[in-house]
Amino acid sequence: MVVGSPDDLVNAVARDRRMSGYRVRRQGDGWIELEVVAQRSRSPVLLVVAWPDVWKNAEALAPHLVRARSGNYGLILVGSDAELEEARLDAAPSDADLTALVAPVAMARLLLMLRTRAEAIALRMQSATLELELERSRHENDMLISIGRALSQERDIQSLLAIILRRACEVTNADAGSVYIVEGHDEDISKRSLRFAVSQNDSRNVQPAGFTMPVSASSIVGTCVLSGDRINVPDLYNLDEPGVGNNPWGFAHDRSFDDKYRYQTRSVLAVPMISARAEVIGVIQLINKRAKGWIQLDLPADFEDGVVPFDDISEAYVTALASQAGIALENVLLYEEVKTLFDSFVKAAVTAIESRDPTTSGHSERVAELTVGLARAVNRAETGHYREVRFSRDDLTQIEYAALLHDFGKVGVREHILVKAKKLYEHERELILQRFQLIKRGYKIEGLESKVRYLMEASRDQVAAELHAVDKDIVGKVAELDNIIQFILQANEPTVLDQGGFERLAELSGMTYRDEAGQALPYLTHDEAACLQIRRGSLTENERLEINSHVVHTYNFLVRIPWSRTLRDVPEIAGAHHEKLDGTGYPNKLRGDQIPVPARMMAISDIYDALTASDRPYKKAMPVEKALDILAGDVKRGQLDQHLFDVFVGARVWSLTTRGDR
Repeated sequence: MVVGSPDDLVNAVARDRRMSGYRVRRQGDGWIELEVVAQRSRSPVLLVVAWPDVWKNAEALAPHLVRARSGNYGLILVGSDAELEEARLDAAPSDADLTALVAPVAMARLLLMLRTRAEAIALRMQSATLELELERSRHENDMLISIGRALSQERDIQSLLAIILRRACEVTNADAGSVYIVEGHDEDISKRSLRFAVSQNDSRNVQPAGFTMPVSASSIVGTCVLSGDRINVPDLYNLDEPGVGNNPWGFAHDRSFDDKYRYQTRSVLAVPMISARAEVIGVIQLINKRAKGWIQLDLPADFEDGVVPFDDISEAYVTALASQAGIALENVLLYEEVKTLFDSFVKAAVTAIESRDPTTSGHSERVAELTVGLARAVNRAETGHYREVRFSRDDLTQIEYAALLHDFGKVGVREHILVKAKKLYEHERELILQRFQLIKRGYKIEGLESKVRYLMEASRDQVAAELHAVDKDIVGKVAELDNIIQFILQANEPTVLDQGGFERLAELSGMTYRDEAGQALPYLTHDEAACLQIRRGSLTENERLEINSHVVHTYNFLVRIPWSRTLRDVPEIAGAHHEKLDGTGYPNKLRGDQIPVPARMMAISDIYDALTASDRPYKKAMPVEKALDILAGDVKRGQLDQHLFDVFVGARVWSLTTRGDR
């Protein structure tokens, strides 16, 4: 049989058994489209045989050339040698599947041509499919690597779980999902509980997660935990009776959520997150895999047409993700345990500090709150000197620890100096009062002796007048002593600001009285007068130096702790919180940029709380406005950072610790 026209080819397909692998799919004037029936490909293999009436007409040929570049389409031009030579087929697009065949052609030759072209197209499609699969595998590997990197870098458990869920939904095109965390340490896992940690739903605005539920075989996630295996339910709405058919798990779908939100939970995939110790520590549950082209599921019909079961590829993706997530989650949980342990240690250390100096109770916590609050305010700043400075979450933790422990060195300061409330210690004050009582008694004894002498020596007329004079003199001297005592008690009160007018104290230290042995002794000893002449606070210079040494003790204590990489600056920050920009601070008299920015922030917070706290022994709580004025004075003197102080005031950081009792 010879084929020379379109009709010949149609007849051959219909009658020749050798053409049983082909069928006429479409035909037009001068062309026939054959589909290769035997080829098993996702897209059909199509061969178009075109005669000169088609390929000599550029307009008629154009759509066939376009299709010949699609991959599954081969174009065979049929004609005489002369016609084909004139057609200049070499000018056709190089990526078009195009060949020529001289007609009329014998069936055997035609069959060989069709088979050769069909196999070439099938191989090309298979190659393209393999390339696509390879590219997809590369993409998936890159995605899993990026997911793994993101999971390994995240230490906040809620953020980690949100990443896990978001990524799981992305790789499977799930409409909704949730992550459950297994809580409890009972050996019997069925006695533990599941916390609904995070959730998302692209089609509904649902309430956030937060409730807990028992680990039970009655729920999909509970069964997933108990079995340690993934569970894939194609359609919850078409489950057989519990325990039979497609429901071997025995699930009974509770539709209360669906009814509440007008939703339909159809396909479900639950995959366990397993720790390095082979324990199920959580479950990723995905709901409603969307079919291609579906973005949201709004109407009831959408759940029929737009939801498909989770396929093997989805299971593989989520299983790979869950294996990474399980290790990452375990690491975060361990990190949280270590952090909780360390936080407890820090709080215990603060308690130890405050047990030695109860008058400053709460100071460390308030300084930490103010300093971290100032750092966060700097992060929010879009203008000013520190607009480009940003503190990470690790930086904020480091600042918090440094602030909480900034006074730990007070454990190395003698307790009586720590709690000194007045300029004089209580025993010194009592000694002075007893001394003045002794001086009073001496004056009274002198008066009695004078009266006896007058009674023995003077006449009766003179006695009354002399005795009156003696009494008057004694009353005057006692009143003067009472006035001196009052002045001393007033001078004993510490002040926050520098004060003067202590000339009278110098005068009093020069005044003397005589003891019972007749020895002249001063009203006030040199040391007592020196203490009462303290211009600011309640401490002498030596006592102040000892108090100041707490910063050195703090640094020496903190530097012995093997801090992690993200907390390694804690000793330096805590040890520099009393440094001043002008170099007048302590202990190292650092200047300007030598002082870490967190330490400068802590300096402002520390002074502010010291001024406004109601628990300092030497003063009452100072109003906020006055405290800020004092800080502003330190700024003008070049001791505190002007830019940080502006943020402290502008962002009202000071209000973080303002209470009704302050």
